Formats: sequence, structure tokens, C-alpha cells
Amino acid sequence: MLNRSITSLANVQIRSVSSKYPRPTPRHFKRRWFEAALQPELPPTVSMCIAPGLVKREHTEKSKEYSDVELALSNLVRDWMVREEFRVMAVCQFLPVPGRTLWFAKNHLRSKNIEFRSYGNKILKKVFEKTPMSSLNNVLVGSNALLLAKDISAIKSILQETDKLNWIEPLVMMADGRIVDMVQARDLSKLSSLEDLRAHTVQILGQQVAQITISLDTATRHLPSLLDAYASSKQENN
Repeated sequence: MLNRSITSLANVQIRSVSSKYPRPTPRHFKRRWFEAALQPELPPTVSMCIAPGLVKREHTEKSKEYSDVELALSNLVRDWMVREEFRVMAVCQFLPVPGRTLWFAKNHLRSKNIEFRSYGNKILKKVFEKTPMSSLNNVLVGSNALLLAKDISAIKSILQETDKLNWIEPLVMMADGRIVDMVQARDLSKLSSLEDLRAHTVQILGQQVAQITISLDTATRHLPSLLDAYASSKQENN
């Protein structure tokens, strides 16, 4: 009989508490006494009712602002990229990866003369601000990383090395200040020599300029006919 009562008492007292809900820890009684004694001397607090939309807007504006540390980091990154004179930059999607694997991959890429950098999209947008690279801001979504190289032939090395890794995927490249999509980058990587690579790069850039010229010429040709049609329709209405 005594054993049964002890067993039931133990079953009542022992229970599992989830660590998801921490136990409330009230302040020390001396601190509460001090605050109660100081309360008459403090100015009255005024509680204001703020609309939820306004609170969200304030949080959004604060998140867009840059602290002194972030501004200093962005300046250092910009100066470092200018000083090193990188000619190739690949913006990649960066997936979670163990730190040891990332460390070995960085050293391997550095042996191929490729620098791996990940500063966060907020810092990168500040670095790209007021530069031709600012057009890459649309790609900076989620977690991104940069692969930088000083030689134009490193496009092939970047594609070969990223194909071996399942946690990084190139999205777009920039070569000598020009944006190159991944289809064109893979075409460039298939060329044998550096001279062929440069010639093909110039050809791709020339095709882009020619396409822009053709689009503007087509629009210029159609503009008089559109204006004549609009004027005739307006006269008929009158």
C-alpha cells in the first residue's frame, strides 16, 4: 500500500516541460521596490495607438537605412574590388552549406585564381550603387555570393568549378563591365583560346548593340504611320 502511494506521488510530480516555452523569471524584489519608489518622480508615460500599416512602414524604412558599420564595409568592399581590378564577376545563388565544406571550397577556388565573397544583399546593393553593376540588383534575391576573377578566361573555370558544387549556382556574369547571361557564358567557355574568347565576347556585345539599333529603327519607321492613322481617325471623329 505504501509503495503504491509513493509511486502515484512520483507520477504526479514528474512531468516533461517543453523547452519551447521558457519559464517566466520575474525581476528581483529589490528592483521592483526601487521602481515602485521611483515611480512618483518619473514623468507620466503616454501610450499612443499607431496604425499597423504605419508601424510596418516605419520598420521597412528602418531596414533600408544603413548603419555606420554597413557603410564602412560597403566602402571597403568597393575599394577592394577597384584595387584588385577584377574583370569577371559571377553573381551566384548561395545555398546553406557546412562551414568546413565552404572553407575547403574557398581554398580550392582561390587556387584557380577565383575569389569567393558573400557579404549579404544589402551590402552588395550599396556597393553596386551608382555603377553599371546596379542593374544586377534584380538578381540579388535570397542568399547570394560573388565569384571574382582578374582574367577573362576565368569564365570557363568558374563554370567548371560551380558545376561540381551543388550549393552554388551562377545566375548572371559580368565581363569587362558588360552583363553576360549564362547561355552566352557557356558559349564563351567552349572556346579554345583566349583570343577566340575575346573575339566572341566582342561579337556578342556587337550583336546586342545591333539589336538595340534595329529595335529603334523599327520603332522610328512605324511612328509616322501611327501618327497618320491617329490624325485621320481624329479627323473622321470631328
